[in-house]
Amino acid sequence: MRAAPPRGPGAISHAAPHDRPGVAFCLNLGDFAGVPHFVSEYSRRLTARLGGLLACALALSLAACGPQYTTVSRVNASHPVVAGDKSETFGYRKWISNTSEPDIIIIGIHGFCGASIDYANLGNHLLAHQPGTGLYAYEVRGQGSDPILARRGDIGDPKDWYRDLFAFTQLVRERHPDAKIVWFGESMGGLIAAHALRESPMTDMPCDALVLSSPVVRFRDDIPAWKIRLLEVASETFPLARISLDTLSGGTDVQMTQSSKHSSQAKKNSYNIQQYTLRLLGTLGRHIESMNDCAANLRVPVLVLHGGRDYFNSDSDVRGFMAHVAPGVAKTYRNYPNAYHLLMYDAQQDKIFRDIESWLNGLRRDRFWKKLFHKIPKDFA
Repeated sequence: MRAAPPRGPGAISHAAPHDRPGVAFCLNLGDFAGVPHFVSEYSRRLTARLGGLLACALALSLAACGPQYTTVSRVNASHPVVAGDKSETFGYRKWISNTSEPDIIIIGIHGFCGASIDYANLGNHLLAHQPGTGLYAYEVRGQGSDPILARRGDIGDPKDWYRDLFAFTQLVRERHPDAKIVWFGESMGGLIAAHALRESPMTDMPCDALVLSSPVVRFRDDIPAWKIRLLEVASETFPLARISLDTLSGGTDVQMTQSSKHSSQAKKNSYNIQQYTLRLLGTLGRHIESMNDCAANLRVPVLVLHGGRDYFNSDSDVRGFMAHVAPGVAKTYRNYPNAYHLLMYDAQQDKIFRDIESWLNGLRRDRFWKKLFHKIPKDFA
């Protein structure tokens, strides 16, 4: 990067990276407060009442648990830093061609229980088939690669998610000033991206386009409203109480791809989190409930990807979300009837990646014609 972004909560700086595609780097975030945690007997009693709601409210905790990889190394610290240390670092990975400067950069925001390495399949595919598109993916705050151990499985203020994304986007723009920026959120990452855009000024969008892969856009119909309200009350009353993933799932092992289920796979991941705070669950629930509002506020082209066998939402759920996007905003919806939740690891990933390529090329064509139009003399036009 040629210049560092402003400091402050959520600001990100970076360790000097190498320029090899697919390798892990670091970012430095400052000015955070530590988050204490405890396990409450109340949380166990509450789970018995909420039953299946927690499994659905934690759709995102069951999502994005891809194959096991080594977590991102933190080259600025010899061990995970303590809460409040201004030198804490978050990792990121990039897939950038060594032979051509990309004209489109994807910024990946991974899902709950996930990591930046979840974008490896897409990043490697783009390097091989569309090197003009680069990909960066960073480690999301409060997830399994957060250097502050006490903060894993928790989020104090969800706006910290947005600030991290804004700051990382600024870093990427400084490195690739002429490239279009596309946010690509998977599952919970899609919630973060959509809400971050809703927080942005209508006249100054931080990204040029948006991809939502397996977004959770509403609660399932079999979740009664009173259970959702009970979760909200519990998260406000005992925000730091933690519940284990096994307890949340109620013994249900959700199919995530054709060949993998959540419970068996999650335990293999080095970045797996054992327990989650009630306030994190409440935050996810509120984000899910406000996704239609986010759709109505979108002002950039959006591509939404959905698997027909996704446990958490149906095709009609996602189509309902798309119907809230304002007229005049370019929107594309792709449904894959035989695919599951983790589309970047699905058996149909090659078709999904080709559809992403095609959509990105559409962005390129739009940019070409806009540039051409601006070059035509006004008196001639």
